[in-house]
Amino acid sequence: MNKLHILGVAAALSATMTLTACGQQSDSEKTNTPSAQKSQTTQSVTIGFAHCCVRGEISTMDVVEDTIKQLAQQRGATLLFETAEDSKHRDDLTVQPNQIKSMIDKGAKVIILISVNGKGAPEMQKEIVEYAQSKGVQIVAARRPLPKTVHTHFNNAISVASSTEGAGLHQGKMTSELWKKHPEWDRNGDGVIQYGLLQGAENYPKTLARTNSFIKAISADDHKLERIATEYTNWERPIAKDVVAKWIESGEIDKMEIIVGNSDDLALGALDALKEAGKQPIPIVGINAIDEAQRAIKNGEMAGSILQDVPEQGRVAYRVAENLALGKSATDGIDVQLEGGHTINVPYAVVTHDNVDQYLKK
Repeated sequence: MNKLHILGVAAALSATMTLTACGQQSDSEKTNTPSAQKSQTTQSVTIGFAHCCVRGEISTMDVVEDTIKQLAQQRGATLLFETAEDSKHRDDLTVQPNQIKSMIDKGAKVIILISVNGKGAPEMQKEIVEYAQSKGVQIVAARRPLPKTVHTHFNNAISVASSTEGAGLHQGKMTSELWKKHPEWDRNGDGVIQYGLLQGAENYPKTLARTNSFIKAISADDHKLERIATEYTNWERPIAKDVVAKWIESGEIDKMEIIVGNSDDLALGALDALKEAGKQPIPIVGINAIDEAQRAIKNGEMAGSILQDVPEQGRVAYRVAENLALGKSATDGIDVQLEGGHTINVPYAVVTHDNVDQYLKK
């Protein structure tokens, strides 16, 4: 198959109560979408869904996939689905563009895109958007927003996610507040937060944004930070576990007072390694507040996480795609704001032991 051709925040913690209320809404209240009802569309639509990841690898991606597929079925749409990363062509950035070309050839007028990661991902994303624009096709990027440079040069793409900087800012602010609340965390009594950092993918915008905004929020509270060790994990829990196992073996873990994960999968990988080694638990913070992380917070095994309303991201992405496929405005009938003409941000909430019960599934 021929390759496609390339043609040519801060979020404040004071908002937490508002975001918490948002997190308590029922599915039928969110986005004003009667998701439990059969289709409100007046005609059949064909939507492509290009997914990054194999199931079970990144839990939040599974949630988005399930939400989009369920809505498409409920609303009577034809959904063309392809997964880019599997054992055969993992991290091959040529696969997803070809899959999208095939979907367009089959009649998709809108593509929901969860982009693959990797060093060449921004160029691949540009290639996809550019080709789609040449064919009159809209792109709705879900979970992983497109780079600003892509939005600057093309007008056929909308990103639906949560502010990348906002996740790290909330995580940093949460960590700062927990540090004040738990003076016993400062095991050496030097007033400095010694930490280990599990980062996502190298040279990936979300990794950089989450890391830098975490540090920014901590520093804004006049805390001093000392990074003991950091490694990239490609967002994968098993890799995070292996990294922390190495920290345990080298003794670096004994210098750390907190482990910070760019996502909950990485935080849980750290927890896996600590448990397996029989090490005394240390505070671990993550991002996403997935179900397993919430249970770990409830049990005192994690200190906290930042809730992205992942099902809502899936709902909004689908509804935007459906609107565009029907020739409507992107936000028609959806209670969201389109920022800068190309971005929809779904808000965050802080989840700690003090409030985790209101988020845990019964």
